Amino acid sequence: MRWLVASILVATVGAAPVAADATEATALFHLQRGVAAFQRGDYLTARDELTIANRLVPERANPYRWLALTAVQLGDCQAARVHAEGFLGRAAPDDPRAPELVRLRELCERTGALTVTSTPDHAELRLDGVVVGATPYVTRALSAGAHTLRADHPGRASATRTVLVPSGGELTVALRLPAPARPLYRRWWVWAAVAGTAAVATTAIVLAADDDPATLPPIHCDALGCRP
Repeated sequence: MRWLVASILVATVGAAPVAADATEATALFHLQRGVAAFQRGDYLTARDELTIANRLVPERANPYRWLALTAVQLGDCQAARVHAEGFLGRAAPDDPRAPELVRLRELCERTGALTVTSTPDHAELRLDGVVVGATPYVTRALSAGAHTLRADHPGRASATRTVLVPSGGELTVALRLPAPARPLYRRWWVWAAVAGTAAVATTAIVLAADDDPATLPPIHCDALGCRP
């Protein structure tokens, strides 16, 4: 019985390093694929591969570094800050890669995230006078501070607003584009009023015509008197 227990213990202890080595190898495989995708500019694939590597070996610093660099390329400064913190919290104080991540973190701390929606959707959106796309619109790397938004949609009045994007925070803005006021000539009650006014004016003209001396029959006078 003792030899069986000992055999199980030996097998268990021996299997642990093997499993760990396999996990490390798999993580390295995905890390290398992620770095290769990053270098060729395929940042979405890079993010997916690096995320797998990070989940397999969350105690390792290097995947956090590459995830931070990838997030910046994707315009997601909030994610870049999180990953930069992950790297700096695990790397050695004298790691030569640390200054790069410190600068990246400081840069992203001066930005904020902005989400713009509109009613109706798919309005053309201008940010500080530049067309940036259509609503709904999201940016996660906009410089903190004041910005001007303008949304335009066919058949609707424009909506303009000045917003303040918080440093390191998020701001969501909902714009409502009202339907334009109907022209005066298209309102039914205007035509009713015009028709009523025209009727009154016509009646007045007729009455005035009845009293106009120029419309009375001529009068003839002779020795017998005057008569129409």
